Amino acid sequence: MYLIFKLAALAVCGALFAAFLRPISPVFGILTALACGLLLLYAIFEPIEQIFAVLSGFLTAAGMTKNLYVPVIKAVGIAVIVHITAQVCKDAGEGALGSKLELAGVIAAIAVCIPLMREVFALLESMLL
Repeated sequence: MYLIFKLAALAVCGALFAAFLRPISPVFGILTALACGLLLLYAIFEPIEQIFAVLSGFLTAAGMTKNLYVPVIKAVGIAVIVHITAQVCKDAGEGALGSKLELAGVIAAIAVCIPLMREVFALLESMLL
């Protein structure tokens, strides 16, 4: 709980500083916002690792194989990375680039989920035959 207050304070300070710099130098305003965003992402790596460790333990205890849940975790990771990066592109005034990145992210997420789709279709085939 304490971490979120620190992250919120960092985000507000970074946003105010970027807003102050943007009229003076748009490049430094964008770089400030990007640096603040990277610091925020770096700060949440440890909680994310804990979440994945606990989730992996639960799914393994439930008898699920890695072929079923790893593609979902990868797809969620792709979605988060693409969303954040696309927002940075849009903030930098490159909305078209951000939109193309989002399309690439959708394709990458589908490609990562192909092994999961194979498992589902094999399960359906075994149930129908």
